[in-house]
Amino acid sequence: MKFRIFSFIAITTLIFSCEQKTTQTEIADIIESRIKDIGNESLVNAYIENDFKPIWVQRGGMKAQGENFVEALEEIEFDGLEKTDYFTKEQSLLVDELRKSEDAAALADLDIELSTSFLTLASDLNIGKVDPSKINIEWKMERKSPTVEYQEVLLSIAQGESVSDVLNELRPENPRYQELRTILEELISNPVKETETQTVLSFEGKIEPGVTHNAIPIIRQKLSMWDSEISRPEEDAKIYSEELVPVVKDFQKRHGLIDDGIIGEDFIEAINYSQSDLITKLKVNLERMRWLPDFTDTEKNKVIVNIPDYRFFYIQGGDTILTSRVVVGKDYRQTPVFQSEMTYLVFSPTWTLPETILWEDAIPSIQKDLGYLAENNMKVLDFDENEVNPKKIDWDKLEDKEDFPYMIRQSPGLENPLGQVKFMFPNDYSIYIHDSPAKSLFSVDERTFSSGCIRMEKPLEFATLLLEEKEGWDEEEISESMNLEEEKNVSLEESQEVWILYLSVWKNGNQPDVRKDIYGMDKKLAEAMNLPVSKYFL
Repeated sequence: MKFRIFSFIAITTLIFSCEQKTTQTEIADIIESRIKDIGNESLVNAYIENDFKPIWVQRGGMKAQGENFVEALEEIEFDGLEKTDYFTKEQSLLVDELRKSEDAAALADLDIELSTSFLTLASDLNIGKVDPSKINIEWKMERKSPTVEYQEVLLSIAQGESVSDVLNELRPENPRYQELRTILEELISNPVKETETQTVLSFEGKIEPGVTHNAIPIIRQKLSMWDSEISRPEEDAKIYSEELVPVVKDFQKRHGLIDDGIIGEDFIEAINYSQSDLITKLKVNLERMRWLPDFTDTEKNKVIVNIPDYRFFYIQGGDTILTSRVVVGKDYRQTPVFQSEMTYLVFSPTWTLPETILWEDAIPSIQKDLGYLAENNMKVLDFDENEVNPKKIDWDKLEDKEDFPYMIRQSPGLENPLGQVKFMFPNDYSIYIHDSPAKSLFSVDERTFSSGCIRMEKPLEFATLLLEEKEGWDEEEISESMNLEEEKNVSLEESQEVWILYLSVWKNGNQPDVRKDIYGMDKKLAEAMNLPVSKYFL
């Protein structure tokens, strides 16, 4: 940064300068001359409105505002940010020097540096340090706009407003943000000794209660990082005892696993990550929440799907009235993060095969056996919706979409991949929520099986809630509409906000719930933020 060069120069000149009396007017005059060449419009405008008077410094060093800013930066790490990005060692040394010797130019330079740092922090804290569009992730949600004018909050500090109050105003209003910040503060302030818990667990098979296994002592040590009440018996330490079972189940539940108390591969994968990895996960989720508009606002009904949690939430008036397990996109067909409005639903839907599935799955199957179409209740249609005789198509010669001016559509039915109802929220990604005939997939820990759309376990319950105030739509009518031979569209009385999110850690009670980084979004963001990630990162 340009002004940090001044710090080195100022420190050097101070050593040789004669003691002199400096006035605020002298500092202001130098600030006015310095900022003429600065391209930061917010910075320049703030100083112009403040008559170029220093905001942070005075004769003899720092004003109260400056001291409060530096003090507040001690806690910025709880937001997942680094103090040294906003107040360098060189600046700290300069502050100490200016308490001994007054130099108007050095004071002016320091004031401008601190204002520049504050404006940078204001933006980082308010809308995030990293631009999501600059990293390779399926983030399609528009980044939140600044909630305040940064030059105005800088001026408010110049006029005496509390620095800590201003920083709190800049932070996201979403209560989930403060909860994550509290967890991070606790971890940083009370680090767990991990020297005994670094051994990587690896074994074949499963460990059930009552079984003796060499991995149990290490499992106890690792679990004690999350539950300080766990005992470490010297005798029979290798037995998976009954008193350990509820702790294992709680750990499984907090990590989105089936809480059956059986220690297997998924449990081992989850328990091997370290506290350092958890701190990184908290920091990237805090950053991600700074990108987001406040999705907890309660003015409108909301549908929230948290991708790594494989979980759907329907919220009315701030209360969650329905939750459901969901299936999301495979790693190579990821469900994107975005926001939309649900406006209608479709009962007994047909399924028009997306281009990717058409060419990668359906056409190769048809080339092997034309009977694939009839077996799957599919029809070939032209783009005017007219049915085409599949026998008149030379399937073996198809190579690209120019050879196939048609579409393939599966009729309604119990085997239709969309199930008996789909919930529509128009978007550019052809994503919607729908029923699924593959009910068994909802009982699997890692539910990444779809081609991007979201399959939900409780579509009937959701449809009933959406239509409960729509005349003529009782449970009987809904049930009948889910078993028609043709599609039936139903508009909603009011649109519902839809938020497709990617949050991999949150507070539940006094401890965090953690989810696996299924799309690698945490790792990519950690890399952009220069945060450590071990090979066991969850």
